[in-house]
Amino acid sequence: MMKPFKYIISILLIGAVTSCSEEFLQLDNPNQQTTSTFWQSESDAIKGINAVYQSLTIDGLYMRLWPWVMDVRADDCYNTSPWWINALSNWTTSPENVCYYTIWQAIFQGIWRANQVLTYVPDIEMEEELKARILAEARFLRGFYYYHGTVMYKDIPLILKLPETPEDLYPVQVSQAEIFEQVYEDLAAALPVLPTKQEYPPEDMGRATSGAAAGYLARAYMFNGEFEQAAPILKSIIDQEYGSYSLVPNYRDNFTVFNENNSESLFEIQFSKNVGGTTLGWVGEPAADWSKTSGKARTYAPLGYGWGDITPTPWIFEEYQQDSTVDGQPDPRLRANFFYDYPGVVVYGRSWENCLIANKSTVPYYIRKYLNDDTDPDEVEWRSEINERILRYADILLLYAECLNEMGSTGEAYQYIQMVRDRAKLPDLATKKPGMTQQEMRMQISHERAVEFAFEGLRYVDLLRWGWLNQDAGAGTNPMLELIIGHDDEFATLPPGREWLAIPQGELDVNPNIQQLPGW
Repeated sequence: MMKPFKYIISILLIGAVTSCSEEFLQLDNPNQQTTSTFWQSESDAIKGINAVYQSLTIDGLYMRLWPWVMDVRADDCYNTSPWWINALSNWTTSPENVCYYTIWQAIFQGIWRANQVLTYVPDIEMEEELKARILAEARFLRGFYYYHGTVMYKDIPLILKLPETPEDLYPVQVSQAEIFEQVYEDLAAALPVLPTKQEYPPEDMGRATSGAAAGYLARAYMFNGEFEQAAPILKSIIDQEYGSYSLVPNYRDNFTVFNENNSESLFEIQFSKNVGGTTLGWVGEPAADWSKTSGKARTYAPLGYGWGDITPTPWIFEEYQQDSTVDGQPDPRLRANFFYDYPGVVVYGRSWENCLIANKSTVPYYIRKYLNDDTDPDEVEWRSEINERILRYADILLLYAECLNEMGSTGEAYQYIQMVRDRAKLPDLATKKPGMTQQEMRMQISHERAVEFAFEGLRYVDLLRWGWLNQDAGAGTNPMLELIIGHDDEFATLPPGREWLAIPQGELDVNPNIQQLPGW
């Protein structure tokens, strides 16, 4: 199986600032490439933009930590790891936690590299259409990284250029609202320039597309409750204005090594065992010999096959019991997402009775999504090559239904929810629950999103954007938080303000223009 875009080994660009005084920074090593010697050709521009993508695949983002940190803090997952990640799930961690800096580093590394592309590529003599596309890719990726940064850390520095003076090395922290304004601007600028997914050749699968830019722009608006802005963008995607997208017939095809970059995927992180080196490599600056494959399968697989760091909460398992298919069978997403005891279950080639899960007698179900149980006997290798599908067409449909409901068109929302339910062969929602109120539909959409996107790192973002974790009026005053506590009792100890990750202590120590968030 060939994953062409993954065979491009991204360079680690050196951020040498050559426009400053010699007293500020001087790099004379003739064996080390600098900005003044690198950004010369079309080939350099392509390598430069590839390096911006590379930050997506390191430990702080989709190689391992981003989905893990999002999932363990949500109400559909328990953390069962004894490692420092445990303190994240029960809100007892501190700003010194290495996790904070690793994610922070990955996000701002991506922003730094995007800024280099936006600074130097305009002056390169090269084919103009390709140049425009590369600059649009950089705008998309900068907006993408800033979206991730503000969703994780809320108020962060806004850096839009390379440093020119010593003062520029201490960027100023701005409000989340200001970060989102930049996200809107970057994604909107990229949108009309980027090709559709279908316009890219196979070797460029995984690059930013107009559909991805539109989807993330809508997501950004949705995070801030700007439904009037998000709705037309989402409808344009549905109307195929930014490429052709559709739900794949088999839900599980979105989470295995098979059928990657499929018709449902608007944006996915590309992983391969045939790129980079053979050294795993975790935190810190990536090295050329890192394998750069996903560690998710090893992390999520149950004990006996992997590390068993995450297990489902009973609540999310029970959510799938709300519906049976039109022919009386369990929701097929249940068996796609979970290992549990049902007739004919196969766990890495073994029956439930003979499988190696270490604690199956005390924990009755485990995560299956994004595991290699169809192809491998276990997950001990730490080298999964399953692409992470981080923006799916199902999300577009359910977000549009949410917009319609919030804008007062509750009746129109049914059809878009039903498109997702139809794939699972679930009965017609309009017949089962006709005439729902706006609030009833909100709760229905919450359910539909929970069962469609379980263990994909989206649930926590939903809880944030819906305000279900807010404690601004004091403890015990948010009924939705009380509901979440019923799903996962760890939320009972959530201190106000800690729904956001702490600004890493290392950043506070070196930058006087950054302050810690309230609650830490």
